[in-house]
Formats: sequence, structure tokens, C-alpha cells
Amino acid sequence: MKNIKKVIIGLFIVLLFIPFFSHNAIGATTIGATTFPADVGKTYTWKYTYPTQVKGAKLTFKSESIEQGVYLSIDALIVYFTMRGYMPGMGWLTVVDNELYLAANNTQNYLAFGDIIIMHAVVIPTPINLTLVAEVLESMEYADSSSIVGNTIILDYWGGDTINFTYNTNGFLTSYESIWDGELEMKFVLDTGGDAAVPFGNYFLIFMVISVIALVYLKKQKIK
Repeated sequence: MKNIKKVIIGLFIVLLFIPFFSHNAIGATTIGATTFPADVGKTYTWKYTYPTQVKGAKLTFKSESIEQGVYLSIDALIVYFTMRGYMPGMGWLTVVDNELYLAANNTQNYLAFGDIIIMHAVVIPTPINLTLVAEVLESMEYADSSSIVGNTIILDYWGGDTINFTYNTNGFLTSYESIWDGELEMKFVLDTGGDAAVPFGNYFLIFMVISVIALVYLKKQKIK
């Protein structure tokens, strides 16, 4: 009976530390002073909320690899990614397949996105430098100017048109809006559903089930 109790206590200790290990084992990758927040191999999804004609459409991002290297003579954290799009009635389409996403070095205040990015900057390095991101986006999106309000980068175009990029503190784009002639043309937002709320995936569930069974067993033994 004492041995069984020790096993159960051990299981609970493992459960307590699973969130810690899951974050550090498969979490954000840091090289030097630059961190890329997206887990390698994990898919992140943004869903379109406007226009209503494309409601249900999705955009996914997956970092294929994160490595230290040299990009245009700069020592940098380099990310390769795959991006896919989904349109109701048409299915999935691979837009980008394992191509360069970005190269970044926060110490040198350097950030460059790959040439073939569709919807630039859905994930940005941390610590977040919105001023640097705004400068890069202004150039890549051919904007007339840019400004920052809170966590939102606003790209301004001739005639009052704007594109708005809003980020959370983890470096993920939470909302993208393009506004033309004073009217919302397109919007997509970060989809926080899926398995993100369950650290360590199925392993967490397995340990949880074992622990519940063990608790029931102990309770029965106590009743006897």
C-alpha cells in the first residue's frame, strides 16, 4: 500500500511539471538575444472574419526549422516556414512550402522577411520591437508612412487607406485589417482554439487519466 501511494505521489509530481517541460522542450526558440515564439512543427491558424463571402477561410503558419546562421552578412536567427490557405468549397492550398520566413538579430536591430511572404509578419521575434517591424513592413508593403498605436502598426497609403497589424505580447498577429476608401475590405484574426490549451498533447491526458484512476483506487481502499 505504501508503494502504491509513492507511485501516485510521483504521478502528481510529473503532472505538476508537465507544463514546465512542455514549454521548454517544444516552446519558443532563442538564439542570442532573439526569440522566435512559434514552436517548430506546430501549426498556427488565423481565420477570416470579413468579408462574409469568405467566412470560414483560414490561413495557417508552421515553422519548419529555426537555426543560427548568416543572412546578408548578418549573424541571425533564421526561420523557414510553410503556409497554407483554406477556402470553403475549394479546400486547402499550400501557398509556401518550407521557404525562408525571416532572419532576425535583436542585438543588431535587424529584421528581414523572405521575398515570397504572403501576409507579412504573422509572427514576429521577441522581445518585440514594433518600431523595427513597422519600418520593415512600410518598405515591403509600399506604404507611404507608418505609425504605432498601442500594439497596432498602422500602414498609411495615399487617399487615407490603411492596413492595421495588431500583435499580442507573445509576438503573434492577433488581427489584420485592410481598410480602403474608409470601409473594411478584409480582416482575419488569430484562432486560439485547437489543442493550445492542453500542454504536452496526449501525454498530459494519459497522466491525468492514470492519476484519476489512482485517486479512485485510494479512496476505495480508505473506505474498506
